[in-house]
Amino acid sequence: MDILTLCNEINLQPEIKIRVLNFADNFNFDTVDKQLKDFLTYEKMSEALIELQTILNPDEDNIKILACMLEASVDIYDIYNEKGIGDEIYFATMKCYTRFIDETYKMTGRVYFDRYWWTTRQASCHLFRIGALEYEMKHTDEKVVIGLHIPSDADFSPSAIDKSLTSAKKFFSEHYPELADCEYRCHSWLFDSQLKGMLSENSNIISFQNRFEIFDEGEADTGFIEWLYNTKSTDYHSLPENTSLQRNMKNHILSGGAIRNAYGRLKQ
Repeated sequence: MDILTLCNEINLQPEIKIRVLNFADNFNFDTVDKQLKDFLTYEKMSEALIELQTILNPDEDNIKILACMLEASVDIYDIYNEKGIGDEIYFATMKCYTRFIDETYKMTGRVYFDRYWWTTRQASCHLFRIGALEYEMKHTDEKVVIGLHIPSDADFSPSAIDKSLTSAKKFFSEHYPELADCEYRCHSWLFDSQLKGMLSENSNIISFQNRFEIFDEGEADTGFIEWLYNTKSTDYHSLPENTSLQRNMKNHILSGGAIRNAYGRLKQ
């Protein structure tokens, strides 16, 4: 595996791929070897990322750090092979780079990489895309739990979620047997109980919500606007109203309401 092969397999945007390869061809990755290896230790990821940013600064459009993330992702291909994890999951996981750049373009009209604060997980075997969902081996509350994440391109139908969960439990039993009986958690605005008054009871979101026991109502946050409305704008009056949920949420926040990122535990 090399960066060029990875870029091609994940269909990285051509204009980004050219810039990444130009940088990679003229950069000595040995100078950041420590930081990329530190990604492999969950507790060291944040510090390693800060160190990497300092070394690479200045970094227009974060092309340098994207190249380093891709290099780290290339390096862990050997770990995937050693654990017997197939290419289907590897490339599905690594397509996050292409997806994130597309998401940013839709929201800003610019083609650049801004999700480096998140992709340390994909670049270090801490997070895997398995079917519709992503699964992170997350260190929290002095234990490891499986954190569920919902990619923007996920098939959110109940059948797709069923298939993903079944496949994930099989995946961890086979490749990380120490986590076979691990707790599955999700932290999301999708768990705000107010959504039940905005959606029909047979909606995909309510179906997903009902799979979880909510153990913490969480914090009020506006991050959902980015995902529901595909914008970073804080002009709430201009938010689109293309779906009933968009309309209901817009009315809710314009009337002074808030949405909370709640914490859920998957029911057994």
